[in-house]
Amino acid sequence: MRLWLDAFPRDWDAALEATVRGRVPTVVYYPGARRDGGSDGTWLRITPPAGEPWTGVFSSDNVPGRLNLVASWPDPSRLFVAAGGPPYLVSASDPDDWGRLDVDARGFEPVAGLAVLRDASFLTAYDARGIAWTSEVGDAEWLGVLDDEIHLRTSDELIRVRVSGRTTREPLSW
Repeated sequence: MRLWLDAFPRDWDAALEATVRGRVPTVVYYPGARRDGGSDGTWLRITPPAGEPWTGVFSSDNVPGRLNLVASWPDPSRLFVAAGGPPYLVSASDPDDWGRLDVDARGFEPVAGLAVLRDASFLTAYDARGIAWTSEVGDAEWLGVLDDEIHLRTSDELIRVRVSGRTTREPLSW
């Protein structure tokens, strides 16, 4: 399992808090962007392009099979943090500018400038503005990306999802 993914260009830096020296005065707990404490979870030292570093503590749901990943995002000022539950999107420059994606993320793939998240039934692609498209793929197995198509398969069909979101299905020929 990947824990860190530089999927897109970014203007911030982050490191696991345990790997850096010293403390910073601002510690922000998510969800809620609270400064007075919260749930334990993934501790990240976040360094914005301008301003002081701060520590984000992202509550971990630790649900088996869910994504655990820190990644860059199509918006270079945001970071993506999945801690075994609905993923967080946070502005590196403004810890109060955050939200959770309404997706039960089980996979993350950068494809043609899009962040493609998989859950149990759907692929959802995000660009810098938000959701670009969603495609229902059921409980399909990820095969990979070929040219401008995402390939998945079920027990009896091949599913092709173009980076535009157009989805086609065909019987398996192997």
